[in-house]
Amino acid sequence: MKKIAVLLLTACLTAAVLSGCSPKNTETMTSAENALSEGDFENALVQYEQAVDEGQQLQACYRGMGIALMGKMEYEAAAEAFQKALDSATFIEKNLYRDHMEEDIRKYLASCYIHSGKFDDAILIYNALLEKDDDNVVLYRDRGTAKAASGDLENAKKDFDRAINLDRNNYDMILEIAQTLEEYGGKEIGKRYFSGLSSVGNSMDPVLKGKILYYLEDYKGAVDLLGGFAETDENAARIVCRCHIALGDTEAAKDVISKIGTKADSSPELLNLLGSILMKQKKYENAVRAFERAVKAAQGTSELQTALYNRIVAYEYVGNYEKARKFLERYLKQYSGDEEAKRELRFLKTR
Repeated sequence: MKKIAVLLLTACLTAAVLSGCSPKNTETMTSAENALSEGDFENALVQYEQAVDEGQQLQACYRGMGIALMGKMEYEAAAEAFQKALDSATFIEKNLYRDHMEEDIRKYLASCYIHSGKFDDAILIYNALLEKDDDNVVLYRDRGTAKAASGDLENAKKDFDRAINLDRNNYDMILEIAQTLEEYGGKEIGKRYFSGLSSVGNSMDPVLKGKILYYLEDYKGAVDLLGGFAETDENAARIVCRCHIALGDTEAAKDVISKIGTKADSSPELLNLLGSILMKQKKYENAVRAFERAVKAAQGTSELQTALYNRIVAYEYVGNYEKARKFLERYLKQYSGDEEAKRELRFLKTR
């Protein structure tokens, strides 16, 4: 049985459609970009393929197709689309975008290589990009991610250190780097970046500091810091809620969501947390209802995939395998590259 899902979409997809990517969009291109921005990857692919057939802006079309395929978790197919985008650039496009489009596409291509386990290929792309822009913070961070994913934590840290030195006191980025290190087995390395946290004092945003304390597993400290904000600030409520869950106090976690009131109705993150709490409490029918609310609130957001999968898992625990299977089949039309979901479907077909 698959665990409650974590967010699978990368942050880059939430800002995938760059305004001004084409000098003049046709109706087909506009429809494709709208579908992509709404997370309707299947429809976006259909529209981009139609635009290709019409001979419209091939580089932008293949780029959009690649992003849509990333959204579907079909990373090898996405890499092929991005390569086509690089190969199809016209002289006019190269002069119009002055390499910005090409650099953008190569970054997406590198991300696909990381997801596909082709870490050396991703690193080669970042090496080439850094030769042109040796002080680019994001490129050092991303190359560090590729190295960490490959298991080379020592050299990953060198790139992360370089990124941090170029943008000192950017604790949002430092936390992101630390979380990346944790994902690949280097949490102790990441913790060292916060050894001087106490010296920052009150100058840091309390919600950001609370996130760091949560990462450092100082759950009580985060609750003490943010408890007074949790009834009015959704971000603070999420952190405090997660801390209570980590401390094993699911009732206190549920109470946080209750106290924030109607704000929870528009927050798929809080509703997903509520569903997770109810699952831990073995209140599976209530969890189904929470995840149904999360799906409704998540429409058109990067949280939708998580909510959709969590709802499937909850229906499994309720014992409604037929409904879980139907939802999972629908899910796989949208996220067709999710191998874990495919295995889950095979399981459900035996029930």
